[in-house]
Amino acid sequence: MAVHLTPEQEQRLQHLAAETHRTPDELAQEGVDRFLAYEEDLHATIKRGREDIAAGRLVEHEEVFARVEQLLRNR
Repeated sequence: MAVHLTPEQEQRLQHLAAETHRTPDELAQEGVDRFLAYEEDLHATIKRGREDIAAGRLVEHEEVFARVEQLLRNR
């Protein structure tokens, strides 16, 4: 697999690699891992939300704000 970067992205990657004493490949792989983890988590969260909606597990708008206000008061 090949990933095509813009010249600016490649320059930034090279600079960061030099600054952190890692290879550009290591940084790119780490970046892809973080992106995939984020996207997988987001997808799972959306799926759970849709399942909750389908099952009728909903919280009214007012209840959400009441819960947030309670959390803020307990900080």
